[in-house]
Amino acid sequence: MREKEYAIRWFVNNFFPKYRKARAMFFEEKILPRLRGQEVTLFTPWGPRYAWKERGLVIKPQDKEFKVIKLFSVMFHELQTNMPGKKFNWIFLGADLYGLKINNLPAEVVYKYFLNLEGSLKKILPEAEFILWSELSQEAEVYRREVEQNFGKYITPEVIKRAEKTAKHLVDAGNPREYLIERVAEAKLMEELFRPIKISCAPRHKDDVVDYELPRLYFAPEKLLSPWL
Repeated sequence: MREKEYAIRWFVNNFFPKYRKARAMFFEEKILPRLRGQEVTLFTPWGPRYAWKERGLVIKPQDKEFKVIKLFSVMFHELQTNMPGKKFNWIFLGADLYGLKINNLPAEVVYKYFLNLEGSLKKILPEAEFILWSELSQEAEVYRREVEQNFGKYITPEVIKRAEKTAKHLVDAGNPREYLIERVAEAKLMEELFRPIKISCAPRHKDDVVDYELPRLYFAPEKLLSPWL
């Protein structure tokens, strides 16, 4: 019991202040209770590379993606070292359907990039698990229907305007409404399946509302935040 509480104090007083870049969500309500468990699942969604024509599909050491994975690897091993007796899992979720169905990227572009991302993870953070959002699509369908039928309950007008503004910057962007529905469905399904702590690569305001009740932490420096443009 003492070891468990010592580990939590270390997280709260050392690790969290060291890496924190924005206010956490559901820190007391969900993050700390989940950290007290024997098995802790971290979760990071990862979007496609939209500027693939200019940048190609290979993740290079000078790229933001590479630097973020390196940072996460350092953090992961700090957690393992200072919170012994716990099993840490880290799921990276490749957002393939966002690229294919919503933003109309070519399938070859989406999957070549994610194959490269998976290879980078194996080299830098081999403990990570990489899965594609499409692998969970069938399970997410019930949540898509729920959010679509109760759209106003989940999504505020301010968030809709923000999504529409973002879509204007993407050449082949699809319907912002579909994107918002997908985000909430993703958040609800991941919470149901894994009860994770989300480690976000996006600016905090982009997760507000659409991440629903997912507990989340913000450790990536502003200069490394997604999208990977």
